[in-house]
Amino acid sequence: MKISYMGITLALALLATVLCTTAFAHGTDTHGAMVPADIQMKKLHAMMPIFSIASAELESAIQRADAAGAKVQAERILAEVPDLKKSRPHKNLKLRKKFVELATALEVTVASTADMAAKGDFASSTIAFKKVEKTCTACHATFRD
Repeated sequence: MKISYMGITLALALLATVLCTTAFAHGTDTHGAMVPADIQMKKLHAMMPIFSIASAELESAIQRADAAGAKVQAERILAEVPDLKKSRPHKNLKLRKKFVELATALEVTVASTADMAAKGDFASSTIAFKKVEKTCTACHATFRD
């Protein structure tokens, strides 16, 4: 019986993929260097899509000059910030103080953006929203996988 090297290679690649998938997947029972995931890490994974969607909808509401919509989206973000401050970042764990500072900056910039939109100052709220985006980018650059 002739064994195909191509077949063996494909079988090994498939086996490696199956065995390694759990190690690289987020939201499983392990995280990073095989440390058990804690409740806050799971919350962090759950809140990131909320931030992403609410931020996009906040920006859209500002562009439409929709103060009520901007308020709703800002409140969605602000409701998650206390859990964000309690969370453990993916990397640079020794910079936890900086992580909390960025979460606080997110809170301040989102509130400022919403306040300006509530006053009908959509030009200023657009500028303030750029600070929200910069805060998110800075945090992800420092603390995300």
